[in-house]
Amino acid sequence: MMQPMSVESAAGNGTEPAAVLDRIAALAGKYRLEALEDFLESTRRFAAEKAVNVAILGRFKAGKTTFLNALAGRPLLPVGVIPVTSVVTEIECGKAARAEIEFLDGRKEEIPLEALGEYVDESRNPGNRKKVGRVRAWLPEMERYRGIRFVDTPGMESVFAHNTEASRDWLPNVGLALVAVSVDPPLTRHDIELLAELERYTPRIAILLTKVDLLDEDGRRQVEAFVRRQLAERWEGGLPVYPWSPKPGFEPCRQRIERELLDPLRRDGAGQWEEILRHKVESLAEEAAEYLRVALKAAERAESEREELRRRVLGEKAALEDTRLGLELVVRHATATSRAAIESRLRPQAGEIARRLHRELEERFPQWTASLATAMEEFEQWLEGALRRELARVSAQHRQEFLEPARRVARQLSQALQDFRNRLSDKMLEALGVPLKTSQVEMTVAEPREPDIRVGKIFDRNWELLSWAIPMGLARGIVLAHFRNKAERAVEINLARLTTQWNDALTACCHGLLAEAKRRLESLIHTVEHVLGTAGGQAGQIREDLAGLEQALAAWRERPGGAAWPGGARIE
Repeated sequence: MMQPMSVESAAGNGTEPAAVLDRIAALAGKYRLEALEDFLESTRRFAAEKAVNVAILGRFKAGKTTFLNALAGRPLLPVGVIPVTSVVTEIECGKAARAEIEFLDGRKEEIPLEALGEYVDESRNPGNRKKVGRVRAWLPEMERYRGIRFVDTPGMESVFAHNTEASRDWLPNVGLALVAVSVDPPLTRHDIELLAELERYTPRIAILLTKVDLLDEDGRRQVEAFVRRQLAERWEGGLPVYPWSPKPGFEPCRQRIERELLDPLRRDGAGQWEEILRHKVESLAEEAAEYLRVALKAAERAESEREELRRRVLGEKAALEDTRLGLELVVRHATATSRAAIESRLRPQAGEIARRLHRELEERFPQWTASLATAMEEFEQWLEGALRRELARVSAQHRQEFLEPARRVARQLSQALQDFRNRLSDKMLEALGVPLKTSQVEMTVAEPREPDIRVGKIFDRNWELLSWAIPMGLARGIVLAHFRNKAERAVEINLARLTTQWNDALTACCHGLLAEAKRRLESLIHTVEHVLGTAGGQAGQIREDLAGLEQALAAWRERPGGAAWPGGARIE
């Protein structure tokens, strides 16, 4: 919690970042504007470090880590066919190649570069069980990018909810945001939502259009034109779009990124940093000023009017309970039908999976005939691995369909919260003549982990005791037939288990979304109640503090600006 300080002692007349931020911190503490805390602290860190974080953000498997490995000139960070990056990883220039792990408890440990995967790879640090807070790497090869810190973030919308959370928690620290968007599919609704969220923290946002090597030249032009049209609908002038691929033949794409994005940072890092800091400070100050304007209007009302004012803005308690119940009903409906929907996708897969396993079993079985004990051991190891592979494949194949109910819940809860905020804004405008800022409300979807495939005993205990004495020459056909039956049964059992895992995970996800939606609702209600309850005797002080903040913001805006952003787009 921020400690209150006197606005007068923090303000001064300077326009240095610390002076402006101290003023905002003092106001936030004085008026209990806790909602500004995270943004304020991240802006302080940015101002103190005087370094530009170039963050690579976006959906999982969009090519973020591949892009950074190409910049580093070596396979520094792990990549794979499943979501890999589990924690935020920073890369910058250093005299010697080294890496450092900073744990959540504050401990730091230096490790060899080749050991990075043990901490950043989801498969080797599942759910961030090692409690890693930050990973940093220094490379002499990054000399040409001295003064720039590249940041690899976990992919959003992957099967790992903590990855999305880690990336979103890091957003306030962003300087230049490079959002990786794959050509398949190009620019989803979630990409647009991420871009909109980034507006709060930086004016420097660009699109890295990845995997363009998958398309021919005409296809690339069509996809790039589509992306530009979609961006132009949301941002005046659009946003810069940079097609990229590490494959041979795409050198001009990489050269353009160097020329338009990275070279300006190298040549004018201070100017770039200044513009980003300007944006952060202005956004932060405007949000603080808006809270003060609402508090001032409330303070100017007579004390006898305040309860009526609260009722007019927030409504009766029964209406608030109806809002809470509406959130619950959204989740109840989704969880009531999720298992049947998942089962309808998975059950028809059993026959095809069993046929593939039978074919593979026929090829492998001749290698296991030294003894029954050998055959049993080899078959069990093979079947477990094969089932993991097959069920992971079918899980990935239908993932988008499985997740749609949860995403629909997220959309409906987000819309319900936004509708509530919009109603508050309208009522605030009607009652006080001041609208309430209706910022984007987004709910993230927590997705299940990899399927936990388990295979039971192949034979009962008596078979195991006698396995050494049974000649495979006589039992070969019987054993093979039994293995085939066992494989079929294991497919059915584990498909049912996978159905349960998906259903349980989606149910937990939906209830997690509900808890988050309720938390946001209660936080908003509490904040509005506090602001509307501002005492009349505070009006003069609020007016003075608001005027001081606006003067500080005006003085801040008169500071020299940074360099122009490629493409000419400005996000104000």
